Amino acid sequence: MSSKPDATLSHRFIRILMILLLYILVLIITTGCWDRKEINDLAFVMGAAIDQKSEGQMELSVQVFIPKAEGGGSASLGGTSSKGGTQAETMVISAEGVSIADAMSHLQERLPREVFWGHNEVYIFGQARAQQGIREDVDYMLRSPEPRERANVFISKGMGKDSLQLIPPLERNSSEVLREISKFHTGLQVTIKELAEMLTGDANAAALPYIVILPPEPDKQPNQTIAYIQGSAILKDGKMVGKLDSQAARGILWLKDELKTSVITVAPSHSKGSVSLRMIRSYTQLLPSIVNGVWHMDVHIETEEDVQQNTTGISLMEPEWVKTIEISVDKLIENRAKRALQPAQERFHSDIFGFADAFHRKHPQAWKTAKANWSDIFSKMEVRIVSRSHIVRPGISNPDATSPEKGVDSQ
Repeated sequence: MSSKPDATLSHRFIRILMILLLYILVLIITTGCWDRKEINDLAFVMGAAIDQKSEGQMELSVQVFIPKAEGGGSASLGGTSSKGGTQAETMVISAEGVSIADAMSHLQERLPREVFWGHNEVYIFGQARAQQGIREDVDYMLRSPEPRERANVFISKGMGKDSLQLIPPLERNSSEVLREISKFHTGLQVTIKELAEMLTGDANAAALPYIVILPPEPDKQPNQTIAYIQGSAILKDGKMVGKLDSQAARGILWLKDELKTSVITVAPSHSKGSVSLRMIRSYTQLLPSIVNGVWHMDVHIETEEDVQQNTTGISLMEPEWVKTIEISVDKLIENRAKRALQPAQERFHSDIFGFADAFHRKHPQAWKTAKANWSDIFSKMEVRIVSRSHIVRPGISNPDATSPEKGVDSQ
């Protein structure tokens, strides 16, 4: 008879204990932020540049946001920069060291606030630093918990610091300009995480967007301009070995299945005008094979386009003329891809297209023996590029028709 009261007391005790544990858990979660960082104590980094200064010495430069005080004034962090007589929104501070970690410690000594990397948008390697080797710099960025892995990476002509010091006429700072340009996907877009994966991947090669400074307008100051992407830099074993121009760089995008947007213009040989098409979809498939000891790679590129403008007099209501335009687009895409492939195989011996990964997945046993000599195998590999384009919306065209035969890329 006494078992029921005991059971009730036991359930009540367990219930009270659970409530107490819940209160304790809530108290733990809602305790004060013991490790909080006040905004007024932080120096927000918007962009960073790594340059080679001399043998054994490198320079780290950061673009720091200048907070605005109430009432429209500005609170400077130890330096000023002007833009047409008004206070700029960022400043650039540099420090040298034997490594990026060493330079980082010296940089902190020159700032009254703690360097905060949470808003960093871009990393810019100067060309001399890239030629010296950036593998150790990338390793530091991944080991350190502060730098952002999703920040975009660029290699600049000359000093990377020069690009940070620009005062763009439209965006808030030069780092934001590069980030916005990358969003268009008209050139390569590589994050620090993706760069690290390429440098440690099967091919041990990478391609990065190469930036140059646009000459300023005649009525502007020398630094009142922007940096923009002009081709790509080729890296092998963590070092820059060369660069490709903008048209060849677009071929890299085709081969890596990374082209998101494009406007293609084909100009018929027997017409005064041209046909411009906007690519709305693209898919690239790599088909590796090994036949009698010879390594082959078939690249299939499928695209869909809309006609944006037709000034040729060609009637795209006729299926045969649509097919002719599609053939012209196919030739253009194949030529662009070959323009990127040829120097990569013959001059740089660098697999920047992911062919090694494709062979590793398809032929893992053969890859084990070929890995050590991959550069030689890639350089001698037979590559066949086949493009198949489809015009899905030809739009309204003029009735007269001439046959298009050759094409040019508007970008």
